[in-house]
Amino acid sequence: MKYRADISGLRAVAVVPVVLYHAGSSAISGGFVGVDIFFVISGFLITSDIIERIDKGEFSLLDFYQRRVRRIFPALFAMLAACFLMAWFVLPPGEFIGLGNSAIAATFSAANFYFYRNTDYFTEAATSLPLLHTWSLAVEEQFYFLWPFAVMVVTRWLRPFALIIVAALCVLSIYAAQHWLQSDPPFVFYMLPTRAWELLLGGLMSLPVTKAMKPDQTIAELLAASGLALIMASLFLIDHDTPFPGIYALAPCLGAALIIAAGLHRETMVSKALSIGPAAFIGLISYSLYLWHWPLLVFAGIYQNRELLVSERVAVVIAALLVSALSWRCVERPFRRQATSWKWMVPTAGTMAAACCLSLVIIKNAGFPGRGPEGGPSVQAVRVESAEFRASSCLERGALIPKAGECILGSGDVAPTVVLWGDSHAAHLASSLDEAAEMTGVRVKQITKAGCAPFPNMKMLPPGPLRADCPAFNSSALQSVLADPNITLVILAGRWNAYSGRGGSFLSKDESWPSQEASKANFTSAIKDTAAALATHGIKTAVVGPAPEPPTDVLTCLIRADFMKGDAPCSTMLADTSWQNNRIVADLLPPTVQFIPTIPALCGQEECPLKSGGDVFYLDAIHLSRASGHILAPLFAKVISSSAGNLTGSRARPRWLRGLKPHQGLQ
Repeated sequence: MKYRADISGLRAVAVVPVVLYHAGSSAISGGFVGVDIFFVISGFLITSDIIERIDKGEFSLLDFYQRRVRRIFPALFAMLAACFLMAWFVLPPGEFIGLGNSAIAATFSAANFYFYRNTDYFTEAATSLPLLHTWSLAVEEQFYFLWPFAVMVVTRWLRPFALIIVAALCVLSIYAAQHWLQSDPPFVFYMLPTRAWELLLGGLMSLPVTKAMKPDQTIAELLAASGLALIMASLFLIDHDTPFPGIYALAPCLGAALIIAAGLHRETMVSKALSIGPAAFIGLISYSLYLWHWPLLVFAGIYQNRELLVSERVAVVIAALLVSALSWRCVERPFRRQATSWKWMVPTAGTMAAACCLSLVIIKNAGFPGRGPEGGPSVQAVRVESAEFRASSCLERGALIPKAGECILGSGDVAPTVVLWGDSHAAHLASSLDEAAEMTGVRVKQITKAGCAPFPNMKMLPPGPLRADCPAFNSSALQSVLADPNITLVILAGRWNAYSGRGGSFLSKDESWPSQEASKANFTSAIKDTAAALATHGIKTAVVGPAPEPPTDVLTCLIRADFMKGDAPCSTMLADTSWQNNRIVADLLPPTVQFIPTIPALCGQEECPLKSGGDVFYLDAIHLSRASGHILAPLFAKVISSSAGNLTGSRARPRWLRGLKPHQGLQ
């Protein structure tokens, strides 16, 4: 099909926000929608090419697939080779194995399946996954495999109904996306069935019936301007808290479709702007730029073992532009310009086999631990503890609460009188409560489930497989507590920082998405209702304040520092935000609930230690280790000992909270 410089410019509009977003730019909160724009462009170009060749009698499935392979795989394999090389020097064995696994998935166009299955509640931060961005390539490649068959069938036997069929498929896909967004957001994000509508929308613009529409210049200008406005609004109004994708993805996708449609027969002001040399050139190298920018940012962050400075991010982006230009000139263009021939398939297949074999060798050899150490005895002990924590039957429970005699903390044969109830941020306090129970001679019943804050009458958004059983679990937990005449104190704990909306999670009384302020109000209401229900049975309620959350995965940081024989920039963190977060939670609680602050025990006024000597205080970026639990045990022993006293009634502000400056929300 005829080259359109404005579509190259539109590719630039798609890739530049993605790069800036990944580089940490706060100005473009919705930069990730560039991927959705890419999908629309790809759908248009691929469908146009297939229909044009079918109408000329030149279409061949084998020819189509080999052209797709030539377009995608050479640059992909060049990037993979560079990743393996960089990883050899900076990735510890465990992360090297992860790279090998993800490289195999990327090679076989299954990266979206891999990351859907392996990026869950407990996995390392996305900034540590060099090939995470290949999920979108997998979605496109899966679409390319299936879509030609559908187009062939429709153009041969159902051409009069093509618009209706493609539009119906588009509507069905977006309906599935919006529907499953309520139950499995990761599936909606990663999988073809819920992303297909974006590619199909581009396909709609390429149908003969659509191309036959020839709006006048005024209408074309209006369409293009509206499309650009939708894209710009998406880039600046959508953010990581927006339920996405789904109906919110309509804005950038419709914007891209309108710009494409407006330029079919007319040259508009928008198409002229997009055709300007620099924009068109960025569009030409957009595929390579998308491939290279992310692993370069990731490896730079791993090498520095900290969050990159602004100057460092700028340097990496400039490097990505240069490498992408070279990749386009030396890899993409030579392969794309080759005449159609199957001779090139031999080296391509060999490269695929080499990538897979290299990945398997890495996995088989346990990441080549001889390259460097992977943490001393204390770090290895925390790794074991972290694995045990994740696999604990007292944390991963589905909808079932513990049976009698299960998940009991403390020793002896007395009946439990205290309950620890909450999500994984309650579970990481189990060692503290176990030690406190030994100190006080009581026993504690642990009722915890990953991802489930202890709120029986609240929905936690966004939903997902981890939270699907939360309502049933919390309802059973409350009924179990109320039915036990021995219980006198319930300690509620959770990742409270997240439920203000700033952490990406919201509390809702129904399925609607509340504002941050509404979510905070729902938090207070949920605590109040739970405490009131417990009080009717003479049970007192206490809420544990949020623990400090380091800016990085402490265990991973220590392992990388040891591997690269460098300093570990993860021994302390600033304490201000942690103190402020505890103050906010304390202020949100009703006066009938006791507040248990953890910050005075875990932090000084200026800093919070993340490790001390041989003690590592975190299992990852958010969960406390047993070393922290040992520090907190006396605090909980005091709470348990005083539970026979009056924990209700009016509460004066604790001394440690006085004098803190007011602020607006959890950080």
